[in-house]
Amino acid sequence: MTLQRTRPVLLVVFLLSFCGLGTEIALTRVFAVVLRYHFAFLAIAIALCGLGLGGYIAHWLREKGERIIAWLTIGFAATTSFAAWFLPAVLLPNFPTAFWLAGLVALLPFLFLGMTMALLFDRYSAVSGYLYGADLLGAALAAVGSILVLNAFGGLNAVIFFAGVIFLAAAITQSIAFKSFLRLILPLFLGLVCFGFSYANRSYRIFDLPPVRHARPEMVKPMLAELATGKSKIIATIWDSFARTDVVKDEGVDDLLHIYTDGEVPALMVRLRKGNLKDGEWLMGTLMGVPYALLTFPKDKGQKRREINSVLALGSGGGVDVICSLIAGAKRVDAVDVNPAMKVFAEKFRDFNGGIYEKPGVRFYIAEARAFVKQTRNRYDLVIMALTQTATMGKAGLALVESYVHTKDACHDYWRVLSDKGIVALITQEPALALRWWLTCLEVVQEQTGKNPSEAALHLGWWELPRELWGATPYRQLVVMSKRPFSKDDAELLLTVTERWKIIPVFVPFVAADEPLREVARGDYTAEDVIAETLWRYQINVRPVTDDAPFFVDLSPAIPPIMWQFIVSAIVIVFAFGLIAGLAEWKKSTGRTLSLRTFGFPTLYVALLGVGFMFVEIGLMQRTMLLLGSPTHTLAMFVGALLLGGAVGSVLTQRQAQEKLCDWAATACALVAATSAVLGLFISPLVNALHELPLALRAFSLFALTFALGIPMGMPFPSAMRLAPIFWAVSVSYLWGVNGVTSVVGSVGAVLIGKLFGYSKAVIAGAVCYLLAAAIMRKMCGVREIH
Repeated sequence: MTLQRTRPVLLVVFLLSFCGLGTEIALTRVFAVVLRYHFAFLAIAIALCGLGLGGYIAHWLREKGERIIAWLTIGFAATTSFAAWFLPAVLLPNFPTAFWLAGLVALLPFLFLGMTMALLFDRYSAVSGYLYGADLLGAALAAVGSILVLNAFGGLNAVIFFAGVIFLAAAITQSIAFKSFLRLILPLFLGLVCFGFSYANRSYRIFDLPPVRHARPEMVKPMLAELATGKSKIIATIWDSFARTDVVKDEGVDDLLHIYTDGEVPALMVRLRKGNLKDGEWLMGTLMGVPYALLTFPKDKGQKRREINSVLALGSGGGVDVICSLIAGAKRVDAVDVNPAMKVFAEKFRDFNGGIYEKPGVRFYIAEARAFVKQTRNRYDLVIMALTQTATMGKAGLALVESYVHTKDACHDYWRVLSDKGIVALITQEPALALRWWLTCLEVVQEQTGKNPSEAALHLGWWELPRELWGATPYRQLVVMSKRPFSKDDAELLLTVTERWKIIPVFVPFVAADEPLREVARGDYTAEDVIAETLWRYQINVRPVTDDAPFFVDLSPAIPPIMWQFIVSAIVIVFAFGLIAGLAEWKKSTGRTLSLRTFGFPTLYVALLGVGFMFVEIGLMQRTMLLLGSPTHTLAMFVGALLLGGAVGSVLTQRQAQEKLCDWAATACALVAATSAVLGLFISPLVNALHELPLALRAFSLFALTFALGIPMGMPFPSAMRLAPIFWAVSVSYLWGVNGVTSVVGSVGAVLIGKLFGYSKAVIAGAVCYLLAAAIMRKMCGVREIH
């Protein structure tokens, strides 16, 4: 079969892969707004599961003609359109906590995609290297293209846009199967309808996310609940590749606007008439004003007010931190926010906020907070973070929520940029998160100064708002870490601040301390003792986290049950369908010998590839997330380069003689195993070294590294698909299903390993999977019986 004859098929595979990954990314953006964080993550697992199950179903459909492929492509487009309508129009207003239904709706498009792709690979397995190359090339371009589509249309409209592209692919499959021009008209028309509607809905919001009136409040996004009161309305929206950001105005409240990111706890934008900072002076009477008081109030009566030279506001949002900094007299304020919509809204509402980000001495940066801190050479008297993690948490937290801003590595970075008199201040909602950060700061002070726990504790302070006021504001807990230890000379200042602000001292040197923190101050407890006691008393884990396992908000001491359910379900599906498919092949009596080598080993080999690929991809992706300063762009470059390299590797595989495929695939697996093992062991020093380079060199290094790794990673699976019809008693559709479903195990398992042991260990686990796959392929290399 020549390449020229399969070009239309290659185009279809390219388009379907492009739309598959694009739709997956767009749906995660929709899920991030509609549901809680971990359900957005599960959207990825659901997509992979759908692809795998589709492959299994295709195993029973592969005897059908080419027309079934044409109709399945139509089904992919139709179910994608259905999901875009059903999630906001039916599910959210009527069944907001029916997460199983959301998962089922999200599963349908990928089920059709899995069936279509598996049948295409099964039918054209002789050129599977070219097909898999087109598949990976489409996915690579989707990693970058989805950013452009999301920025242009927003999450919901992006799903509709991708449905339009799928209809175009359906037109091609219709022409291949039916060889009739008339068959092109309907899918082309539906594609144009999708394009037109996505464009119109972007501007006119014909349908959008509705308010939610009847649901458990802890499971519904705060913005949707607020809109349901009928006293709030959205006055501006930006939905891009980073997040959906809404500006909401409350009825009767003229001096405040709420800025919601993905519908979570809002940032505030304060009205400054004609830019007058006096309109924001009331903020200094809240918990926000305490860090500034610690730096500016005189320590003794009769002394002059002290000065603040520079402030770094991380997650500055609507500019509240900037207002407080300017009122306190800061000469320089560097405001950093990762959400690009914040800069747009700051300019759009300039008349409302008084041009706060345009004030003298203020510089506004759109960047990831940690990446900015790593790159800056400035020193600051105050590093302040207010609600830099915004999801409302229960005692056990939410599953698998990451925060590189609150790791021990981050705290070391903050310590580095502090001036001699500087402090780091974190304002958060939950006491457990405040305790975790307090312990993080304690360990960092010990490591930076060499002091024992009781001496290191003198660098720390922790206050909380009285509980009767918690319902009025999310600014409830304040933890500070001072470069200089608080001394007895600071006792009067600390007491004055505590009493004037009427806040409760949880741990304030020379003022008060609650148990078990009091035991730390006495020298009877270490951080480990506090962690153990908290786990025993409250069943939550407050151990400080690292960049290798950055799950700061996840306080659960064990793996969430829903994650185990996904892994167990995927493994059961592999074994169940493997058994059924094996019996079916045996009953057909095709003459093939059904044995461990011809059925069991190929199944295990492809399963290891599915798990290993996700372990390596997710592990390395998470460890390099901060390199380019923007998580969105880093993710796009990493995934795009890895898949592009895989496409090159797949095409190289196709050009190998059939008799060399076994050795070729085994060597590729061994090469991936060796490279991944080295990267897993040395990824931390490698990333730290890359951070010292200019941005252009960092970007080039990341691209080159992932592209080079992607080449051998793209070789083993297409080799298996070429070998299957000749040497093994399995179909290509079956192998596609095994690979897809075990990718669910890999994606969820990588995050679980990251939580328990660190992402670098996930990369090493992926290396082990590839090493085992190489051994299995070597074992199968001896089988050369063509039946």
